[in-house]
Amino acid sequence: MAISAQDVKQLREKTGAGLMDCKQALGETGGDFEKAIKHLREKGLAEAKVRSGREAKEGIITAVFSGDNRHAVLAEVNCETDFVSRTDKYREFVQNLAETLLSDGTDSLADVSEKARTLVREALATFGENIILRRLAHFSKSDPKMSVFQHYIHLGGRAGVIVEFFVQSDAARSSEHFLEFARNAALQIASMGPFSVSREDLPKKLQDEQKEIFAKQALDSGKPANIVDKIAAGKMDKFFQDYTLLEQKYVKDNTISVKQYLEDTEKKAGGKIVVKKFARFKLGEEQ
Repeated sequence: MAISAQDVKQLREKTGAGLMDCKQALGETGGDFEKAIKHLREKGLAEAKVRSGREAKEGIITAVFSGDNRHAVLAEVNCETDFVSRTDKYREFVQNLAETLLSDGTDSLADVSEKARTLVREALATFGENIILRRLAHFSKSDPKMSVFQHYIHLGGRAGVIVEFFVQSDAARSSEHFLEFARNAALQIASMGPFSVSREDLPKKLQDEQKEIFAKQALDSGKPANIVDKIAAGKMDKFFQDYTLLEQKYVKDNTISVKQYLEDTEKKAGGKIVVKKFARFKLGEEQ
């Protein structure tokens, strides 16, 4: 079948692979994008990521919190040019939109209120550019007493993180050791882009697919069939170290893992600390 230049370009943006490799992958998979991505990953030509970056869109990522700090929203609002995104007027609009999403209790793009949609329509006319509420994450504390939110906005809104922690005791919750850990954990998530808190949180489908890819790579490289599973398991351990928060090397001290940093903080703060969940957005990144 004929493969268009546009299809090749889109696959390259999704995977980071070379143009000719993308064209060949599409040809060998009958133009099926998902199969082509998997084919490139098996060949080691595409990044092994769920959120492979594509061409960046402009805009802002922001985080807002309710007055009682029990609810929070992380939102990405896109525009067409960096010129618009850097204006105070655009930032004011994004802040207003995020606060509306928070007060409305919006959980997903499908539930956006008419009030919020009106704000976006008005922005289209104001800025003369296409304005899109691209994604949002809504947090509500499941335990108002134990839960603590921490957020981090990077580079003026080009990346953003909200993290929820469970902290066992009042003393630990107010401890400077915990507060420092919370700030550093948010920074870790923003800079290192984990997929989940732990390997147990990673979807089984993703784990099975990744292990299958590692096994095929081992077979294709000529490894004996009887050790392929062992090789794949070893590569999966490395995958977990790269893409789960607790197993990642701590960005400020790569001699320890985030889990070891957490355990040390628990001792100093005097109470159990659990990283419950997080959301991380990077501007224009593939969802």
